[in-house]
Amino acid sequence: MAKYFSAEVATLTTSKSIEWMGGVGFTKDYPIEKYYRDCKIGTIYEGTTNIQLSTMAKFIDKEFEQ
Repeated sequence: MAKYFSAEVATLTTSKSIEWMGGVGFTKDYPIEKYYRDCKIGTIYEGTTNIQLSTMAKFIDKEFEQ
């Protein structure tokens, strides 16, 4: 749950920061473009967010059945 939440919050935050900065947010003059790239790969690395959600749902279902 922590990996899913942190990846989603980081992606949302950097995305909003780039929107706030406008077109200059995508240039390499500012570090926000690197943060955005790193956050996007974070949602894929060690399982996509969909796989994370599926794993959480299976765990909750297993706990509910007991």
